[in-house]
Amino acid sequence: MNKKVLSAHQKLFTTLTWIIRLLCGAVFIYSGFVKAIDPWGTLYKLYDYFATWHVEPISSLLLVGVFALCVYEFLIGIFLWTGCFRRSTPIFGLLFMCVMLPLTFWIALFNPVADCGCFGDALILTNWQTFWKNIVITGMLIWLIKFNSICRCLIRPSLQWGALLVSIAYIVVIGFAGYYYQPLLDFRPFPKGKSLVPVSMTSDTDTAEFIFVYAKDGIQHTFTIDDQLPDEEDGWTFIERKELNPRPVKVIDKDLDTSFRIWSEDGEEDVTEDVIHDNGNTLLLLMPDLDNVSISTTWKINSLYKWAEQHNVDMMAVVASTPQGIERWYDLALPEYPIYTAEDTLIKMLARGNPAVVYLHDGVIQWKSTLRALPNSDFADDNVDFNPEIMDRDTTRALLNITFIYIAIIIVIGCLSFLPSISVLFRSNIGKSR
Repeated sequence: MNKKVLSAHQKLFTTLTWIIRLLCGAVFIYSGFVKAIDPWGTLYKLYDYFATWHVEPISSLLLVGVFALCVYEFLIGIFLWTGCFRRSTPIFGLLFMCVMLPLTFWIALFNPVADCGCFGDALILTNWQTFWKNIVITGMLIWLIKFNSICRCLIRPSLQWGALLVSIAYIVVIGFAGYYYQPLLDFRPFPKGKSLVPVSMTSDTDTAEFIFVYAKDGIQHTFTIDDQLPDEEDGWTFIERKELNPRPVKVIDKDLDTSFRIWSEDGEEDVTEDVIHDNGNTLLLLMPDLDNVSISTTWKINSLYKWAEQHNVDMMAVVASTPQGIERWYDLALPEYPIYTAEDTLIKMLARGNPAVVYLHDGVIQWKSTLRALPNSDFADDNVDFNPEIMDRDTTRALLNITFIYIAIIIVIGCLSFLPSISVLFRSNIGKSR
């Protein structure tokens, strides 16, 4: 075989390896990025996994695991793109797939969760699609373990640690913003600008059906909406309400969304039309896990309600809990604001955090925030002048700015890597001209 044929084969191998490297890296970058954008969503998904295994995880350790997972995936993707740590990066990627491949195969076989959450809410794949995607990624990584070194690195080894530190800082910053405030990009059905005002947009045949679970003498019984519901004075205790064949949450019109329903405190009456109006300002205090809300937040919540009263803002709590849990909250928090209930999944879709706050103007979402991110600890203080408009931040622009700075730094590091080669080429051209 002559040199031209060998050279052609080498170029083909190099080109193919570059394509594989870029495609595989893109998947890891995207997966790590969308997880970091919405760490609460990743956290909820991990809780779903542990629930199927009947394991109660330690919350603080699980949160650390969420950030570690985002950083790990993002770094593998960036290193594949830039060629940093060419030998070790594919190996670390394959080690990751050694965990994910059997996990997603188990999920595809038994469907313990609706989707694996690999790409958060940004891209939903079926469980089998996820498994076959991981098969392809594993094959790519095996190829790269053998051939990745034939493609040059875009960042010199002496500068690769700089790329490592900058990439970690970038993904941690956007993850912290998503956890402390709200995701900088909102892939969920209720983004800022959506109306929560209920509008009848479905036919009678599409009406949701519910069953109501009551208990008496330790035995649970279910009732439909057509049944006569038992009286709690007769010893019955309301447990929960379940939707039969729940419809997926979907946006029917770009300005209207009728999927978010609010129920009475006992969970028996749909009160959405009574509490969400198309005029005035409303504060929704969302607590998807009322039993785990810290009692230390009650002072801030109660002072926020006093501020709302003084400024003609309707404030209400929307929680996911049992009547017993709500009763405990009344005893501990001494709330003066009304409390309603909703499905915990819908509450989590509307806003991240426990508690979280959503501000509506004429029923339209103006901003969302975790309670802890609100700027004041005591809104009832006479010296506090809280203007809710300051919370209406352009998170997309903030993300673009952070990303621009990160990419600029990576480009600078890459340019510094090519300086020696450019210098040698420059000197060579000067020598030839002489």
